[in-house]
Amino acid sequence: MIKVITSKNNDKVKYAVSLKDNKTRKKENKFIGEGKKALELALKANLVSEVFTYEALLIEENIPQYLVNEEVMKKLSSSVNPEGVVFIANVPSFKKDNFKKILYLDSINDPGNLGTLVRTALAFNYDAVVTSLDSVSIYNEKSLAACKGANYLIPVFQDELINYKDEYQIIVSTLKDESVDIEEVKTSEKFVLVLGNEAHGVSKNSENLADIFVKIAINNINSLNVAIAGGILMYKFH
Repeated sequence: MIKVITSKNNDKVKYAVSLKDNKTRKKENKFIGEGKKALELALKANLVSEVFTYEALLIEENIPQYLVNEEVMKKLSSSVNPEGVVFIANVPSFKKDNFKKILYLDSINDPGNLGTLVRTALAFNYDAVVTSLDSVSIYNEKSLAACKGANYLIPVFQDELINYKDEYQIIVSTLKDESVDIEEVKTSEKFVLVLGNEAHGVSKNSENLADIFVKIAINNINSLNVAIAGGILMYKFH
């Protein structure tokens, strides 16, 4: 079904824009994404419910397409230079079992860091990315932009670290005195790698649940950006 929308005050447009709000996303269990590559991956995952575009696309006929003008697209898009494709998708559901390697993000605030870490986890064959309840949402428009579609290829969801304590080795990245250099760490078959907040590091709760503390040997500076540190750690533990 293809229809034309010319007004940014159209109800369909207003609903799509409302999904930029985290509370609305959780209530509706939907999110707004954009870009041709992201749409392609979301379609493969059977998540797309509606598409807003400049030109009609060759997609399944049962997915509504709305042809929009530049004014409407600017209202819908979060990009400075929109590609011309915005879509509404259902939040995917995942079976939270059979995971062996999990990346856990403890209070990550920056959506760019979140998206980069999701892409890196996918690159190093992690089975899932789990975020703490107070981390930035994976469906924040900036998080999605940084993911570049990786979130459609690896499970990403919120959960509490304590739920993994009994079944997994908890490896916490921190610069504590008792931390072990990554070269000396041997991982279990099933483990959770925990990375902490950009400014404050991991929470006390994560420290209390840790089986081992790890650190990266560095010189001349005190710490690394969490996405950089995460990349090094995931390369080592993959």
